[in-house]
Amino acid sequence: MFERSAHRECPSCALSIDAQADVCPYCGYDLPRTAASIKAAAVVFALLMLWPLFELARLIFR
Repeated sequence: MFERSAHRECPSCALSIDAQADVCPYCGYDLPRTAASIKAAAVVFALLMLWPLFELARLIFR
């Protein structure tokens, strides 16, 4: 029903560019790859949240 847009807006020049572009063809802005950085942040966050559980288990089963 809803189609995914094949374009996105450049955060630097606000022109419509291809959604798969790594660099804006108009202003040369290097577009960030959010998917990889979000995955990395999620892994780090999960490890930080689980760390107290590992420490507690280590203390209990010593």
